[in-house]
Amino acid sequence: MIFSIPGLIYTAEHEVNPEIPDYFTALYFGLTTLTTVGFGDIVPITPQGRTVVSGTILAGVAIIPAQAAALADAFVSGQMEKDRRGAAKKKKKRRLRQKCSKCGEGPHRNDAIYCWSCGELLD
Repeated sequence: MIFSIPGLIYTAEHEVNPEIPDYFTALYFGLTTLTTVGFGDIVPITPQGRTVVSGTILAGVAIIPAQAAALADAFVSGQMEKDRRGAAKKKKKRRLRQKCSKCGEGPHRNDAIYCWSCGELLD
């Protein structure tokens, strides 16, 4: 769309519209129209040009937000997967370890510092 729309605009306008003398001006105009910014410094004057611009505006309103939503969804899904992997790693680290050397109670969680029974500092 980025390169075909300016080609259509250039084809429709370059002979009659002095504001679109070359393809790069049409590219600038197409990008500002596709992103729905439309600075207003260049306007189409032919019916064909206006038709292309109308279609471009509709495409910009429909396609770009949909693509942005898909990108955001991919980012969120990736972040959720990363969080899930981190939670799985933490779960694996919670393995139980040896008994207390003072009272013999156990096993204790891997992240435990003190015995749950007598309060003795674990090795």
